[in-house]
Order: sequence, then structure tokens, then C-alpha cells
Amino acid sequence: MLNTVKHILTSKSIRNKILFTIGILVIYRFFVFTPVPFVDIDTLKNAVTQTTGGMQFFAMLMGWSLKKFSVIALGLIPFINASIILQLLTVVIPHLEELKEEWETGDMKIQQYTRRLTFPLAFLQAVWMVYLISTYIPGVINTHSFAIVLSAAFALTVWTVLLIWLGEMITEKWVSNGISLLIFASIISGMTSSFMNFMHPNSSGSLVSIFIFIIAIVLVLIILSILLLRTIKEIPITYSRAGTIQETATLPIPLNPVWMIPIIFAIAFVSFPYLLWNILYKFNPASPAASWLKTFTSTYFNIYTQNPYWTVVLLYFIFIVLFTFFYSWVTFKPEKMAEQIQKRGGYIAWIRPGEDTANYINSLLNHLCFWWGIWLWVIGIYTYVINWIPFIQDTVRSGWLNWVPVIVSGAWVIIIVWVVQEIINKLNADLLMEKYSKIV
Repeated sequence: MLNTVKHILTSKSIRNKILFTIGILVIYRFFVFTPVPFVDIDTLKNAVTQTTGGMQFFAMLMGWSLKKFSVIALGLIPFINASIILQLLTVVIPHLEELKEEWETGDMKIQQYTRRLTFPLAFLQAVWMVYLISTYIPGVINTHSFAIVLSAAFALTVWTVLLIWLGEMITEKWVSNGISLLIFASIISGMTSSFMNFMHPNSSGSLVSIFIFIIAIVLVLIILSILLLRTIKEIPITYSRAGTIQETATLPIPLNPVWMIPIIFAIAFVSFPYLLWNILYKFNPASPAASWLKTFTSTYFNIYTQNPYWTVVLLYFIFIVLFTFFYSWVTFKPEKMAEQIQKRGGYIAWIRPGEDTANYINSLLNHLCFWWGIWLWVIGIYTYVINWIPFIQDTVRSGWLNWVPVIVSGAWVIIIVWVVQEIINKLNADLLMEKYSKIV
């Protein structure tokens, strides 16, 4: 390991890539301290610092960019949503499916469509966010003026597009996927800020207990994440020519075929009624029906709280499992995989080529999706369930550990492990290429 670090530091090209990436990340983090126009910063800061419950949890989920309602409060969520939409549209739009099969050229065209779709999505989400935050914190921004709302939303949209550009600049340097690295930086910053904000130094013993508790959770989540991300089911493929076996290969299928996408969909669908009626209630608070719907959705559909109602947890589980199977069905096509294997003269032992092979791959994907969906659900509700464990429940609710379980999100740890693994693989590949070029 020391030799690898030494080679990285002595390699001018790799060192320049790393320094360039660090520079971009510094610029990115600088934007956190740039507030959206027309926002009352003092009101926002006091509300986020002093308010407990849903507001604290919601602020933490946004990486604390909400604390100053910064111009990057939207983050890269619109770009992620646009990417998911384009992937789903490849199933129903033949032109997009053809582009996907054109490899690099098609991918570049799809990326171009993704950027174009990001702008209107970002603007709509920005308008939504302005009204949502004004619902949480009355008086933070004048939502009665449509011009102010549009101006604030436009600022959020422009900076989202700028973040995409910064991410693509990192990608061009081949250090890592730039978008993933920006998300990684935001998560690390959010975890650090959360730790500093939610520590209650009542005594030195309490601080030591908090630190040990967090380290134990982090280590467990990191180990589980590594095992899950590196678990692959390899299907042996045999290729024959003229009746004789010439070569064998494997078809690798990861345990996590759909990654974190189902969590994004599940949170959006579960929380939509709660967010929608909280905003609509703002426009007609005198209506008894609106008041009842706001109370009902806040009780049964509020996932932005530390202790949600059991209906939220149940719906969360159902949506995660459903979207795991749905997204797997959209992105993986067993029929085409079986067709490609057959065209190349390959077959799976004891499985007939064609339809039987497609059915076998499909059943394997369903099996993996079921277990990955359950694991994603466990990740999603980990921050809630830990408060229900009897032997730590009293300690967690006593105050000085009240928010520690929420600081370390399982989904965040999986993303961190994945990005770090991607960076290590890329650096090892660059070092190998440099070593090979010197030999040649």
C-alpha cells in the first residue's frame, strides 16, 4: 500500500489529476456558502439550528446545504432523475433503444438528452423546494411574490447545471465519475456537519460513548457494503465450435443489479402526499378539508422524521421491492442476453439455448432482486429501527444520542464505499498503464 501511494505521488499525470479534482471540489463546497437570492438567512439559520424533529432530519438529508439555503440546495437530484427517466424511456421509445445499442456514440447522444431534460426538471423541483421550505419555515422567503419565487428557482436551476458541468470536467480527467464524486463530497460534508451539530458534550464519558457508538455503526455498515457490492453471481458459459469446446467464460450478475435507484423512487412516492398537501395547505389554511388532509398525511406519510408511523415503513418496503423488480425488468433483458449467448455459439450447462436460457437468467435476476430489495429496505429504515431496539432505546432517546443513528445513513455508506472502490480501481489501472508504457 505504501508503494502504491509512493507511485501515485511520484506520477506527474496522476498527481495533476488529483490536484485538479481537489480544486473542483473546493469550488463546489464554496457554493454551499452562497445563499439563494431573497432568502432571510438569519430566520433560516435559527430555524434549522433550534428546531428539532422533521426540520432537523430534512436539513440533514440535504447535506446541510439547507442551513444557508445555498444555491446548490437542489444538488444533482434533477440530473439523477433525468438519467433515470431516460433509462426508462429506452423501453418505450425505439430511437433511444437504438442509441443505447450504439455504445459510445449512442451514450453521448443520450447524455445530451439527459442534460436538456435536467433544466426543466431542475426548475420545477426548485419551485417546489421554495414553497416546501417556506412551509417548514414561514417568513424565510416571500412566496406571495411570484417574481421572487421564480428568481430563487432560476438561481437554484442555474447552479444545478453548473454542478453538472463541474462533474463532467472531473470525468474528463478520468479520476472518477465526476457526478458520483460530487455526491460523495456532499455526503462526507453532511455526515461531518451532522456529527458536529448533534453531539451534546454533557461529559467526557458521553463524548467517548458517542464516538465509539458511531465508529461501531460505521464499521458494520462498511463491512456489509463491501460484501454486498463485491458479491457477484457468475453464470458459466461454454462456447463450442464444430462440436468441440473451445473456451469458457462467465456471465457476471451483481447482487445489486439496480443499485440505489429503488430507494430514490420509494422515497419520492411515499412522501409525495405529505409534501403536496403541506404546500397546498399553505394556500388555503382556513379550509377544514385541507387541514384534515395535512394532519392525515403528516401522520401517515411523513418519512422526513426520526420516528415515522408504521404505515410509512410498510409502504416504504412495498415500493422498494416493487421498484427493484421493475427497474431490473427495464434495465436487464434476459431475452436479449440469451440471444447474444446463442449467437456466439454459447450455452449454459444443462440449460437449453434460447427461451430456457432467458427463463433461467430471469429467475436468477428475480431471486437477486428479492434479496437486494429487502436489503435496501433495511438500509432505508435502519435510522428508524435503531430507535426501536429495547436495550438502546432509552439511551438514544435520553438526548445525548438522540440524533447519532441518523448521522450515519446506510445508503450514504454504500455510496461512499462504491465511490472509493471506483477511485481505487481507476488509480490502479492508471498505474498499470504507466508501468506498461515504461516497459514498452
